[in-house]
Amino acid sequence: MDDKLKSTINKIQILAEHNTEFKNAMQKLFGNTVPASTNLDFNERISHIEKYLGLDYYSDFSSSIIDYSYIQEVDVRTQLISDNREMLRFRYGTRFHSIIFEEFCRYAQLQAEMLLNYYYYKKNSTISDTINHIKKFNASAKIDSSVKSLGAISFSTKLWAFGNEFKLSKETKETFDYVREVRNFQSHRSPSEQDFSYFDYQKELVDRGIQLKADGLFDYYNTKKDPLVYNIYESKIKNTLEFKMYQYYSWYNKKPYDEVISSLKDISETIKKNL
Repeated sequence: MDDKLKSTINKIQILAEHNTEFKNAMQKLFGNTVPASTNLDFNERISHIEKYLGLDYYSDFSSSIIDYSYIQEVDVRTQLISDNREMLRFRYGTRFHSIIFEEFCRYAQLQAEMLLNYYYYKKNSTISDTINHIKKFNASAKIDSSVKSLGAISFSTKLWAFGNEFKLSKETKETFDYVREVRNFQSHRSPSEQDFSYFDYQKELVDRGIQLKADGLFDYYNTKKDPLVYNIYESKIKNTLEFKMYQYYSWYNKKPYDEVISSLKDISETIKKNL
């Protein structure tokens, strides 16, 4: 079986698992209902399937995988649903037939930021009230006195204030911190970042006794069990640029699509419950 066929079958399988309508359509067109006597040419079958995929059937006609029905403003709800579908296109490869994690993250962050802006907009009457609200739960937030809109307040500042207010899981907060960094690391690499060697640094951590998880990420709880090693982490590793880059790349290398989706759902569900 050639690579083209394998790739196409994989896409169909993913789409069919998430959309019964699509699955039924595929079975009707290419299942037992097609008589053997028609001798439908192999390449023609593939062409038909790819045409279906190219139509973004799943993305265009399925419901959003995040429940945005509670959003009262039509324009906000419509934009969230649109960004959600665009995110899925880059997840399943129906946009230009390419699975692109960076673009997936971009549309995930667009949704998260719009959700946070919506929450603070609904909860506060003025921008001053919003700033005070944010600082109440993120005391270290640095917000310029000239700020006149929610959009001018950084995503990270809003995320951590919101996370602290509702005690979001550490995974949700860290996941969207990494989602935010995807664009930064890809577009604005410094010379030190270009010279960074992931595996060399990983070896350095292991040599120092730092405990790592199976996916390469820092294992805080097991490292803390050894006071001497934990002291090395706190004093010489924790706040270094190299360690932050290592953590980011460990997360990025996994391409954790489902983790991002789960964290986005967490933010949306939290807002739904607290408006």
